[in-house]
Amino acid sequence: MAGRLWLCCGDEGEDGADGGAVGGTGMGAYGGTGREAYGDMGRAAVGGTGRAVEGGTSREASPLPPAERWRPGTELSRYDAVLLWGGARWGGWTAPDGGSPWVLNAGAADAAAMGPERMARRLGHAGIRAGREDAEQRQDGTSGRAEAFGSSGRLYWIGVFHLETLWTARVRPGIGRASLPAAPAPDDAASSVAATGAQDPELRRAGRLAWRAAYELGLDAAELLVRVADDGRMRLEGLRLAGSRIFRPVGPGGLPPEAERLPPPAAERWADAASRLAAVVRAEAQRAGGQADRPLRLGADPEFLLLRADGRVASASRLGGLHSPVGSDVLVAGQSLRQPVGELRPEPAEDPEELLRRIRRLLALASRRGAAEPGMRLAAGGMPVPGIALGGHVHLSGLELTTRLLRALDSYAALPLALAEDPAGRGRRPRYGTLGDSRRQPHGGFEYRTLPSWLVSPAAARYALAVCLLAAEDAAWLAELPAAEPEYAQAYYAGDRERMADCLPRLRASLRTAPSYGKHASLLEPFLEAVEAGKSWDEKADLRLRWGIPRAEEGPTVRPSKGGEERAGGRQVDQARADGRHPASGASARAEAASGAAGAQTNLFERG
Repeated sequence: MAGRLWLCCGDEGEDGADGGAVGGTGMGAYGGTGREAYGDMGRAAVGGTGRAVEGGTSREASPLPPAERWRPGTELSRYDAVLLWGGARWGGWTAPDGGSPWVLNAGAADAAAMGPERMARRLGHAGIRAGREDAEQRQDGTSGRAEAFGSSGRLYWIGVFHLETLWTARVRPGIGRASLPAAPAPDDAASSVAATGAQDPELRRAGRLAWRAAYELGLDAAELLVRVADDGRMRLEGLRLAGSRIFRPVGPGGLPPEAERLPPPAAERWADAASRLAAVVRAEAQRAGGQADRPLRLGADPEFLLLRADGRVASASRLGGLHSPVGSDVLVAGQSLRQPVGELRPEPAEDPEELLRRIRRLLALASRRGAAEPGMRLAAGGMPVPGIALGGHVHLSGLELTTRLLRALDSYAALPLALAEDPAGRGRRPRYGTLGDSRRQPHGGFEYRTLPSWLVSPAAARYALAVCLLAAEDAAWLAELPAAEPEYAQAYYAGDRERMADCLPRLRASLRTAPSYGKHASLLEPFLEAVEAGKSWDEKADLRLRWGIPRAEEGPTVRPSKGGEERAGGRQVDQARADGRHPASGASARAEAASGAAGAQTNLFERG
C-alpha cells in the first residue's frame, strides 16, 4: 500500500502564489525512508541557491522545502497525501483504487483570491475577530475609546503546519528586518512548542487562535499575525500562505506596519515538520493495510446536568471526583471554581455497543447518586440551561491524529448532530463546538471536542460513537467533506438546519462506500432517517426516560418554571426498559434499522 507525501507547487505570482494548478508546475515526493526523502533527495531550492534564506526582500523567490521535481503521471492512491504549496489549486485526481488522495492546504487558492472583508466575514462566523479595530472604529464612528486596538497590545508572528505551531515570535515596533528565534533541533521541535505554550498562557491562546483561523480557511500551512490587546482580546490581522512572499490583510484596516519587516522563513522552518507529516502518512497507510501495532479504541466523557424540580442546577460534586468514572467537571465563574456539570468517564472499548453499555451503567449510577430527590432531572444536549454549554467528547486511540480525520469527523459527526439538536443548543456555538476542536491525550490518542452532549438520546449516542469509529477506520474513503465548504460551515455555526440538510444525501452516499459501513449500519441508519425526516431532540426532558434508567418515586406534580421545564407527574418507566431491554442495546438498534423508516414516523429521539 502507498502512503507518500507529495509537494504540489503553484505558479508563483507577483503577489505570492495565486492560482497555480496541478499539472503545469510539478511535485516533489516525500515518501520512501523518511528524512532523506525530504531533505536529501532534492538539493535545489527555489531560486537555484540550494537553500532559501530568511531575511531576503519581499521580491526574492519564496522559500520552498527542497525536493526533487516530479512530472505529472505518477499514480496516487487514497492513502497518499498532497501538500499544496503557495496558492496551488488541486484540480482533482482519482486514484487507480477509486479514491482520492488526502489534500492538505486545499483552501490555499481560495484564500489567495479572497478579499480582506470576505475573509473577515468567513472567520467571523466561527467567532474569530479579524482586521484592525481602529479602522472599524473610524468607519462606524465609535472611536471614543482612549486607545485603538490596531496599534496597541502585542503582535505575534505565528507559523502553523498541520497540527503544529512551529513558531510564535513577538514582533516589536521598530525599524529593520525582524527575525525568528533559532529553530529547535528536529527531535525537539514538537516538545519545544508544547513547552512554550505551557509556560506562557498568552502564547498558547494566540497559537490556538492562529491554528483555528488556518483550519477554518482550509489551510494546513500558513503564517499568521495575531494581536493580543491589553485586555486580552485577540484579532487576526494578517495571513501569508506557506510558499508566498508577502502577507495579505485580513479584515478592514490593512496590514499592520510591522508586516513589512517579516521576511519569508527559510525552507528548513517547514522541512522538519513535513518530515514528521510524511511519517504520519506512512503510519496511517500501514494501519489501513493491517499493520497496526495497537488496536483502535473508542472512549468518551459526555457531560450532563442535574436539575431540580424548579429548574435550578444542582451541584454535580455529589457524583464523585474530578477523575472518577462518574464525577464532575469544573467551571470557572469569576474568581471561584464551581462543579455544576456531571461527567461520565467509561473505560474505552473496541466496539461502540460495548461502550454504550458501559455508559448506561454509569448513567444509572449517576442517577442514584445525584438525582434521588423527587422531581429531579438529568439533562444533556448542547445547552439545556442558558449559559452552560455541554460537550460529548469522543476519545480515539490506536491511530494518528490528522486534519483529514478531523474534517471527516466535522462532516459526518458534527453536521448530522447539529441537524438533530434542540434549537436551544445552537447558542453553544461559536464559543464552543468549533469545527476541528481536538486535544491530544496522555494515553497517546486524542479527544474530539466539537460535539454536543449526545447523552440526550440513546439514538444520538449510538450514532455519534459509531460514526466516529467509522471515520477513524475509513477516513480515506470519505471523500465528501461538506464541513470544509464555506456555505456549510457557516450554516453549522448559524444553526441553519435547512441549509445543512442539503448535504445529507451526499454524506449518506459517501458513508456507504466505507468498508466498515456494514458493521455499523444498524447504529447509523435510524438516526440518519430521523434527521432526514426533520426530527430533533428535546433538551428539557429527563434523559433517563429514553435510556431506561429508573427514577425515584416522585412527589406531587410541580409547575414548570419560566424556562418551560417538564412537569414531574408520576410518570414511571416500564419494567421492560428497566430490566435491561433498554434502548441503548444493540438489539434495539438493529430492530429499528430493520423496521426501515421507524425513526422517521415517530420521533426517534423521544423513544431512544
